[in-house]
Amino acid sequence: MADSKDALESNFKAYCNYGAPQGKKDVITTSNLTKMFKECKLYDKKLTSTDTDIAFSKHVPKGSKTMDYKQFQSLLEEVGKKSGSADKLKEKIAASSGPGSSGTTKASKTGGVDRMTDTSQYTGSHKERFDADGKGKGIEGRENIAKNDGYVGNYKGEGTFDKK
Repeated sequence: MADSKDALESNFKAYCNYGAPQGKKDVITTSNLTKMFKECKLYDKKLTSTDTDIAFSKHVPKGSKTMDYKQFQSLLEEVGKKSGSADKLKEKIAASSGPGSSGTTKASKTGGVDRMTDTSQYTGSHKERFDADGKGKGIEGRENIAKNDGYVGNYKGEGTFDKK
């Protein structure tokens, strides 16, 4: 029984420190408490995350966003009445392996880069930036290069000034 209490307290502290920026914390937030209950599979039709959120707010002082271990034990007693047994909740939490990263987003293994760099699928003005082989034209493909010859665009008499 002592091992179970030690495991319960060590798992409590592990969830307290999950996502904490630095240092060791001995208090748990409502989001980490919900994470603990989800990962230990304590939620069912009788017990929901809303129930634990309400119990959390009952067991912390007004305005506080964290709960210590004693408050956590009293929360388990209250929530245990709703789910059936507080001892079963404690056993499941003590038997858990601590916080994990289940359900996090993994890197995509699809060929997204190939699709983005395939120049044959480019349309509009982007298509003009590449030659027939798919090689980039450089700055000539991106900008309208000004001639800097002193004449405005579409002037018909270009080069006739010196002839007069």
